[in-house]
Amino acid sequence: MKKSRIILADTNSLFTDALRFVLGQEVDFEIETRDETDADSIRSILAAKPDVMVIHQLRPDSGVVQILREVKRRLKDIHILFIVKETTAELFSLASESSSVGIMPEGTNLAEFMEALRAVARGERYISKEILSAALPQDDDEFYDDPLGEITPREREVLYWLSHGLTNREIAQRMILSEKTVKNHVSHMLKKLDLTDRTKAAALAWREGLPQIAEEFFSLPAVQPMLK
Repeated sequence: MKKSRIILADTNSLFTDALRFVLGQEVDFEIETRDETDADSIRSILAAKPDVMVIHQLRPDSGVVQILREVKRRLKDIHILFIVKETTAELFSLASESSSVGIMPEGTNLAEFMEALRAVARGERYISKEILSAALPQDDDEFYDDPLGEITPREREVLYWLSHGLTNREIAQRMILSEKTVKNHVSHMLKKLDLTDRTKAAALAWREGLPQIAEEFFSLPAVQPMLK
C-alpha cells in the first residue's frame, strides 16, 4: 500500500514532534516535519511535493495564504490542512475556491484531527463546525431558517464574492458597480444579518453553502414574474 506523505509545518517543534509520533503509528502515513511557516518555508515544502501539508501557527505577515491560493490554481493535487487559533476571510476564500483544503481549531481532539486529515487526503474539503461556530455570533440560534433570505439578491451576490476573499474594489469590478455601491451593499448586508465584520459574513456564507455555487449562476438573467 502506498503511504501518504505528510509534512507538518509549525514553529513549535514540540507540537510537530508529538504529531509525528502519533501519526507514525498509522501504517498509511509517512511523516516529515518543518519548523517554519513563513513564505520561504512554504515554497520549500511545496518543492518536496507532499501528499498533504499540515500548517499550524501561520505568520500573519507571510502572505502564505496568497501563495497557496496561486499554487492550488496550478496544482490541483496539493492537499492542505490548516490548524488555526482563529480563521480569516482569506482562509475561507481559499477553502471555497479549492477542494482538498481543511480548516480546524488548534484545540481540537485527536479523533477530529485524524478525520480532517483523512478527508483532505481524499481530496475533500473540511471545515470544522467549531471554526464556523466561533466565527459566528453566540446567539446564532436566533437566525431565521433561511438567514440569507433576509438580504436582497444583489447583497447575496456581494456576499458570494466576499466569501471568496475579494475586496470591495474587486467585487465592484466583477459586478460592474462602483466601489462605493459595493461598500454600501456590504454595510446593509452586515446590518441585516446582525454581523460585525467580513469574516463572520464569510463564515455564515460557508455554513449556508453559498460559496460552492458556480459563479456562472450570478450571470443568469433574473426570473421575471408571471403576468396575470
